[in-house]
Formats: sequence, structure tokens, C-alpha cells
Amino acid sequence: MNILITGASRGIGLATAKKLAEKGHNIGLFATNTATLESAIKDKTFKKPIKQQRIITGQLDVTQPDSWDNAIKQMIEHFGGIDALINNAGVLVSGALPTTNLDEQLALIDVNCKGVLIGCHKLAPYLADSKDGKIINVSSASAIYGQPEVATYAASKFFVRGLTEGLNIEYEKLGIKVIDVMPLWVKSDMTADIEVTSMDRLGIHLTVNDVAKTLCKLTTSPNRKLKSTHYSVGMPAKIFQAVSQVTPDSVIRWVNTKVGA
Repeated sequence: MNILITGASRGIGLATAKKLAEKGHNIGLFATNTATLESAIKDKTFKKPIKQQRIITGQLDVTQPDSWDNAIKQMIEHFGGIDALINNAGVLVSGALPTTNLDEQLALIDVNCKGVLIGCHKLAPYLADSKDGKIINVSSASAIYGQPEVATYAASKFFVRGLTEGLNIEYEKLGIKVIDVMPLWVKSDMTADIEVTSMDRLGIHLTVNDVAKTLCKLTTSPNRKLKSTHYSVGMPAKIFQAVSQVTPDSVIRWVNTKVGA
């Protein structure tokens, strides 16, 4: 498979690229910071894939349509096509909304919402040419119910969830499967310096490799076997998602005030 991964210089994106590279797939690792990306691919995992010309890297600002065009061009020139997009690039800002930097919150919306949308728009014609073309959006368990102290982040993941659900139906006629993954808090560079009450109370039990394992499995599975639209990662997230389907909104809100406020 030919797979394009955004936000691939670290965290979940990089861990996923490693697992897919080990399985023999062609991977395009793209990120805003190319210096960090070039350092990341020096990992021994990529030594053989690079020698076999199964790895390319490039700069991609997911908020800029032209930047997507350049990344797609690189994929086509090197691999001849694109079979899957992993929309992983994301930003997290924590704190009570009025106390946080507004520009940072707006930048979060640009990356987490606008970036995912552009990717879904730009890749559709190319994925439609693939036998098992698919888009996997990295969402979050915070898309189950809005979270205090990360309200904007949670809202951005609600956007990702809604977009995924709509495109899961819309893109079916193109032969493209659109799904998302919804992990709870993950131990990564993104959460290293973040202070959130729910994180303190629930703890961080997932690693980037846990999420990467799920992403790798979903990416390489035939579309006909992907029966769900949302895939929770980790037992707590799976329980929260299942409970949210049958629990009154007032009860879910009460639980969230106890966990996150």
C-alpha cells in the first residue's frame, strides 16, 4: 500500500509510520517541521525501507491547500498512487478558555479542523482509484462529550467525528472508506507538558504504540472488513463510547464534571 501520514515527525504519526514500514508498505511521512522529520527517519526501523525506496518525506502545512498539492505530487511521482491517508496532524491547547491565548486556540482549529477537511477534499480523487482507498482521521475520546479545560480541542474532535460520519456515507459511492480512531489520553510529546484535571484523575494508560497498532491494523485491512465508523482505542474509551449510547445527557455531563472539573 501507498500511505500518506500527516504529523509524522513524532508521536502517533511516527509510531504508525514505523509499524507500516516494518510490514513492507510505501510510506510518505509529512510534517510541518522538516528538520524534526529528517531526524526522526534516522531511526533504525527506516534503514531498510529507505534503502528499498519505500520511504519519502516532505514538508506539509495541513492548513494550506497548495501544500497538500505538493505532498500529493510527491506521492504520485514516487509511488504511482495513494491508497490511504492517515489524517494525524493535530494540536492541543489546555486551560480555561478565557485564560488561554486566542491565537493558539484559533491555530488549533485551523490544524485540527481545516487541516483534516482539506486532506479529505484533496485526496478523494486519488483514493477513488485505489482498490481499498481509505481515510483514517485521528479523533479523540473527547469527541464523545465536550471536556472542560480542553473545550476547543474537544470541539475540534467533534468536527472530525461529524466529518467522518458524513464522508463515511458520501464517499462510499467512490469506493473510499472513511473512519476515525478515538483514543483517550495518550502519553506523547503532545501531552507531556499539558495540565488537565481529567488527565490527572484518569491517568494516561495509552502509548503512541497502542494507537499505532490500531491504525496499522485498520489501514491494512480490506475495506469490506471495516464495519464501524468509529474505533475507540483502549478499554476506558471503549466503555465511555458504549455507555454514551444509552446514557442520558444529564448523566454524562455529571460524570464529566466529576472527572474533568
